[in-house]
Amino acid sequence: MTPITISRHNTGVGLSWIKEGWRVFKLAPVPWMGMTALVFMIIIGVSMIPWIGRYAIELLSPFLVAGYFSASRAAMAGETVSFVHLGAGVKQGRDALLRVGIAYMVGSMLVFTLVDLITGSDLRELLRQAQNPAALSPEELNQVVGAVLPAMLLGTAMLTPLLMATWFAPGLAMFDDFTASRSLWWSLWACWVNWRPIFLYSMVLGALGAVALIIPFGLGMLVFLPLTLISTYTGYRMIFATVETPEMEAGEAP
Repeated sequence: MTPITISRHNTGVGLSWIKEGWRVFKLAPVPWMGMTALVFMIIIGVSMIPWIGRYAIELLSPFLVAGYFSASRAAMAGETVSFVHLGAGVKQGRDALLRVGIAYMVGSMLVFTLVDLITGSDLRELLRQAQNPAALSPEELNQVVGAVLPAMLLGTAMLTPLLMATWFAPGLAMFDDFTASRSLWWSLWACWVNWRPIFLYSMVLGALGAVALIIPFGLGMLVFLPLTLISTYTGYRMIFATVETPEMEAGEAP
């Protein structure tokens, strides 16, 4: 295991992650979009499993991120991008990735349950209804808006630490042989000390995502998802730097 430490970056670096993600995507857009189409089919298929579908997606999400990280590393090394990379997490870091998935699944279940108890609103159902406002009557739309805003604000506040902890955890588990708990902690701390570039990155990416959603036939998402994960890998590669000391001792997160 190569010793690494967490580096700190200024705000503008967040934009460079997206630019680099776009550059890498443009090198092989068809393979990236084809791999993403396969991922969407898998997600749709798994989500249709009664009772456990949505939880299975959350459980397997670290493996999805690990697959895109593997493909991103290959692309940056001039290698071929293909759906084969989606299985990278099964070959390397499988146990840690599975535990990260369990942590994310349990954490998200806890957040949504607490939001439901505190606000009296089913956040998942509200978000589902909000995706198709044209199907709602004016009265129903007003009710959804009135309920979804406080629920979303509370849900966002509670989900943010969980998302920070799982953001870079798949890369640490697969590439750096970190345990699940260490991956989650290092990811959380890295996001905390780099909150400025990550905030800018998230805002710009959110705007791009809104544009992608209105592009017909889901074509926008076939570009947006790989762009998101390639740029996330770029951030991972810049933030977690190799320790270059004579003793080669791993830097520790405070």
